[in-house]
Amino acid sequence: MEYQTITGWGLCPEHQKLSDAGFVTLVECDPQRSGSQAGRIKPEQAYRTSRLVHLRRAVFAQVFNVPIADDQPCVFVEPGVIERLQAMVAPADG
Repeated sequence: MEYQTITGWGLCPEHQKLSDAGFVTLVECDPQRSGSQAGRIKPEQAYRTSRLVHLRRAVFAQVFNVPIADDQPCVFVEPGVIERLQAMVAPADG
């Protein structure tokens, strides 16, 4: 790494636009491979499975029955949560 290189974690421009538009990103993580303590996973400890989905914040609050901060761009979910959400959505028939 070159001198004065800054590293950290944040959203890419595409996902920042979604967050600004009122979406929260659900990121699927494997809890067995993540470094979690008491069910909480820090971004640097999360073993991501590469599956994610975007939900409107209001929908998130209804489905999960928990509040989410306006400045919280994402939450980590266990495997199977995204599949259950997809099963709740009826396929669009043309």
